[in-house]
Amino acid sequence: MKKKIAVTGGIGSGKSTVLREISKMGYPVFSCDEIYKEIIVSKAYVAEIQEKFPKCIREGAIDRKILSEIIFQNEESRGILNDIAHPLIMQTLFERMNNSASDLVFAEVPLLFENNYESLFDGVIVVLRNGEERVKALIERDHTSEEKIKSRMKTQFDYSSKQAILRYKNCNAYLLNNKGQIGDLTKEISKIIKLL
Repeated sequence: MKKKIAVTGGIGSGKSTVLREISKMGYPVFSCDEIYKEIIVSKAYVAEIQEKFPKCIREGAIDRKILSEIIFQNEESRGILNDIAHPLIMQTLFERMNNSASDLVFAEVPLLFENNYESLFDGVIVVLRNGEERVKALIERDHTSEEKIKSRMKTQFDYSSKQAILRYKNCNAYLLNNKGQIGDLTKEISKIIKLL
């Protein structure tokens, strides 16, 4: 029986690194962000975004920077975008996971808990990382300010809250602490895969 495992965590936690290491171990990996990059250039999607967020269209294409600034400043706008994008992303993701020949497949799903998607998967790997380390990693990766990063973090699911711990218990979650050392991370991933 095929097992579909979600990999999630806050921005800057190291989800992509975890996925890359899982891929090196020979397992198929998928990414909601990569699927979104495909969807965002489709004519139908651009037309829908133009209708809802006309300021985000530049020369017939979506300006992702402007769109992200709008949605991170406004909860209602974020909800509208999520209602358009997420069903398309998840449909494509599950088609690809189901078509994979492997019995164990992994997908990076950044907004898993925010959208109550955890029950769609057979297990969840939650990547946890110290807040300061996350900020530092994002400044290096995105060349943006600490203030902007912290503002984005506030809009995300709180992975250390009591509510989070309860939800982990209900969805077959495996907590993976990313301390920034790739060797340690790989060992922890291997342990989780054995349990799966």
